Amino acid sequence: MKKIILFLLCVINCLNANLKHEDEFEKIKKCDTDWLIVGAGPAGIATIGVLLDLGTLPKRITWVDPEFNVGKLSNYKNVDANTKNKFFVRFLESCKTFAAMVPDSIEKLKMLNPEQEYLLSSIVEPLEKITNALMNKVNVIQGKMDSLYFENDLWNVGVNEKNITADHVVLATGSYAKRLEYNEYKDKEIKFDDAIDKEILKTIVKKDDVVAVIGSAHSAILLLKYLTEAGVQKIYNFYTKAICYPTDMGGWVLYDQIGLTGVAAYWAKNVLEKGRAPHIERIYSNKENLDKILPICTKIIYAIGFERNKLPLIQQNPNLEYNQKNGVIGKRLFGIGIAFPEIKVCPEGTVEYRIGLPSFLDYAQRVVPTWVKKNNILGYEKQRELLKTFAELFTIEIL
Repeated sequence: MKKIILFLLCVINCLNANLKHEDEFEKIKKCDTDWLIVGAGPAGIATIGVLLDLGTLPKRITWVDPEFNVGKLSNYKNVDANTKNKFFVRFLESCKTFAAMVPDSIEKLKMLNPEQEYLLSSIVEPLEKITNALMNKVNVIQGKMDSLYFENDLWNVGVNEKNITADHVVLATGSYAKRLEYNEYKDKEIKFDDAIDKEILKTIVKKDDVVAVIGSAHSAILLLKYLTEAGVQKIYNFYTKAICYPTDMGGWVLYDQIGLTGVAAYWAKNVLEKGRAPHIERIYSNKENLDKILPICTKIIYAIGFERNKLPLIQQNPNLEYNQKNGVIGKRLFGIGIAFPEIKVCPEGTVEYRIGLPSFLDYAQRVVPTWVKKNNILGYEKQRELLKTFAELFTIEIL
């Protein structure tokens, strides 16, 4: 019994010493927030959900965004998803914080076919509810980050002409659709965000329009479908890569991220590739062909992908290079989401980037704990709990 008591005393002394060291450290290092998350799109939401699941105190999290409207995803409610419904359900259920916030939304999704893809509105609506609930838990600043620099071992973030000091900063700042590079045809361009909403697209195009769609990935194929449904006269599709689909290679999937799935895949296989859309002409995208065809087009849609949203210059890393396996940009500075995606290299060498809600949450659940562990913030909280338990045990033994 004496040995047990002596052991407990040693443990208590060690824990007290560690906590004393932490308290002395905190006296020197004061910051406004432990975690500052910039961006309220799916990746930012996922990051906060994981931090809360890990036990981070809500009031030590600060969330910054100009709108808090689920990011660009809210603009794509009328777009056909390329993710099966079951993965949206899994996204909501696999995070304890989310599951507690939107149980009704989860049950609503479960009533739908798990193997079917639906409009993105099916997941945007639950994410809007989660956003509102999170805003009532964590500190919220509505505004745009206009400066970011590291000084005195803290990150200084400028928002609304005020400076916020943070121990950690996570950039979940999103991306924007690339624009047409041919300035002489700018007056013919339909902005991607308008084109990809099939209801808006119907109001822009006319029956006698000749439309060029530049691109051949998921969004471009959807645009071919939407334009066909709108009944335009002619469509020229400029491509650089052949259409591909996810292929099971026995233990891994080729074209897992870049292959067509859902509505786009079904339409490409059963309409486009079977010649059932004779008004569509696919042409290899090079300068010669573009110079020949674009002048005869009345409308042009550029569907080549996205670029990272503009961010303030960071002296420590002006090019914003990041580790594509763990999201580390700099000391306690991290990136996540479509602006800083995780890289995936297939066994045969194909390089893909993991993008989409399930990928963002899966990635966050793997890397955020390592971000937390490095500073051991949660470690001190657990030590306090352990100290309390040991103290109670010690009291019982004395009695």
